[in-house]
Amino acid sequence: MRAGLIGHPGVGDVVPEVIERSWRRSISHRVSTDRVADQAGEVDPEAALFRAALPVLEHWERHLADTPMTLLLSDRAGRIVARRLGERDLRSRLDQVHAAEGFDFSEETMGTNGLGTALAEGRPVLVSGSQHYNDLLSSLTCAATPVVAPGGSVVGSVSLGGPVKDTSSLMLSLTQEIGQQIEQRLRAQTRPEDLALALSFMRYKNSRRPTVVVDRHSLMANTPGLPFVNVDTHLVLWELLTGHDWRRHDTLEFTLPTGVTISGRPIGDTTEPRYVVHFFDPGPGDLPQATSEVPLPLVKVASSRRDAVVLVDGPSGSGRLGVALDLLAVGTGAEPAVIVAGMPGWLTQAGEHLARGEDVVVRRLEALGPGDVADLERLMLDHTSAVDRGESSNVLALTVASARAAASLTELLERIATRHVIRPLAESRERIPTLVRDLLLELDPEGRHSLAPSALQAMLQHHWPGELRELRLTLAGVLGGGVPPVIERKHLPAHLRNPAPRRRLTLMETAERDAIIRALEMADGNKSAAAELLGIGRTTLYRRMRQLHVEVDGETL
Repeated sequence: MRAGLIGHPGVGDVVPEVIERSWRRSISHRVSTDRVADQAGEVDPEAALFRAALPVLEHWERHLADTPMTLLLSDRAGRIVARRLGERDLRSRLDQVHAAEGFDFSEETMGTNGLGTALAEGRPVLVSGSQHYNDLLSSLTCAATPVVAPGGSVVGSVSLGGPVKDTSSLMLSLTQEIGQQIEQRLRAQTRPEDLALALSFMRYKNSRRPTVVVDRHSLMANTPGLPFVNVDTHLVLWELLTGHDWRRHDTLEFTLPTGVTISGRPIGDTTEPRYVVHFFDPGPGDLPQATSEVPLPLVKVASSRRDAVVLVDGPSGSGRLGVALDLLAVGTGAEPAVIVAGMPGWLTQAGEHLARGEDVVVRRLEALGPGDVADLERLMLDHTSAVDRGESSNVLALTVASARAAASLTELLERIATRHVIRPLAESRERIPTLVRDLLLELDPEGRHSLAPSALQAMLQHHWPGELRELRLTLAGVLGGGVPPVIERKHLPAHLRNPAPRRRLTLMETAERDAIIRALEMADGNKSAAAELLGIGRTTLYRRMRQLHVEVDGETL
């Protein structure tokens, strides 16, 4: 009958539609009908699903004793993670078809079967006898149901199976009851804040827009949102959302360095901060109208060779020279002349290099006084005229910290130069993950080190008054300290491990926060021991750590 599926759509008159759909999927996966998976994987006894299901399975194992029934639990990939037998002599028969811990019973591997088909369909199923795609399972009947986490995602499936001759109409109802008991335990072992996040997420999971729901600890994404998230996304979004002034703007709209625009707003019915964020592809006509005053990050726009004069404006230490060199590299690729403004002969040198057809970078224009502005203007206008006449095609690049420059110089640069702005790191924290990765590769070309999320979060919370220079020196110092391959928060300097809270603390709060940090350091992070040192209860310590934003082992409290 299965052989007739191809080109004969009327099989649904013979078997249930759910079985027909599963058979068609099995054919598309080219599943064998007479072989079983021969490789077992490891089972994690600490996995949340296993821990929640274990007491339920043990309870039903006692009730199923001396019956020909077997309970199987699979993870979301269809791998069996637990098996409980009614009659002990069932073990050898189930082992023959590899219905045992560690083996794959997904539809992709075993074809139509209770565990795998319940996962594929996302609903309870009954697969009896020859309805199994694999002939080796045709002597069995399996009732199965998916196990759903509090957030609505399918995390596994559970099945009750036995010989075809012992099939009962109650099997499916009983399996659903077992699945519901496991789901109840999953909810019970979920932290209240995670459960609250999951309940908030349920409102948006079916949105067609790429969407995530974020709180301090976690991020949940719907299926369209998955391509937009990675290890850094939660940390970057959390810093952007908590740093936004919600009293002035009830929506945050922001363009990330990737060109993707986000639109975020708080979820108002929660005691702890929680936000929903939508992602918008940078396709034409698909971006929302920005209303936030959050400035855009630096976009390294390739300099057109028609731009005779380009300006890179940013604070000292922000990597202005590097950006200027990147802009010039779009042209001939030849090494430009780099000249420091204000040094003896700087103006003459710049003119000579331009006359020879070379690109030139003049650095640190903020050092020029009002009396030098006229000379710079003459250099810029002469070069612009030469480019306009077709006598030159090279570029004059300038760098400046306009916040420290003379007003006349700022006016000149705005009038003549094509301007590229580097925002301070404190205002563009979304750049930090990429900068950290680039600097780690620069400082450790063999790629032996990476940053743990807890360490990256600490770096996102720092203000970086020394800009890129301070970031580079910090990472160089950390690597020089002989740290392990994964750099954690505890490996960072003290001022990064415990950044000051955003709100200004009172003198009493500051002293209390310092005392808590010292006690935790003395207790090597053990909160019970730290509470004893402080002479307070553990619950009080947790509450004050949360209120004063003290962080330990990467956990924000």
